[in-house]
Amino acid sequence: MLNSFQQLCALSYGGGDFAHVESVAEARETGDTLFAFLMIELAGSEGCDTHEEAVRRLEMATSDIQCIIGAIDQKKAG
Repeated sequence: MLNSFQQLCALSYGGGDFAHVESVAEARETGDTLFAFLMIELAGSEGCDTHEEAVRRLEMATSDIQCIIGAIDQKKAG
């Protein structure tokens, strides 16, 4: 069973393409590893049990992705 953060993720991610997903196992089966990662990060079993924690985890993931984008852009410029 998904918590409210995972439900919102499933409804929002990919324009709602994964709104039918009802578990982390189903998220893994989609083949979209970023979606599966987000669903795992937002799981209560992983300690995500407050709005603040959900936002913190998503902001951390966003920061990591932005860092990788920067490194790829730097490589292209060099």
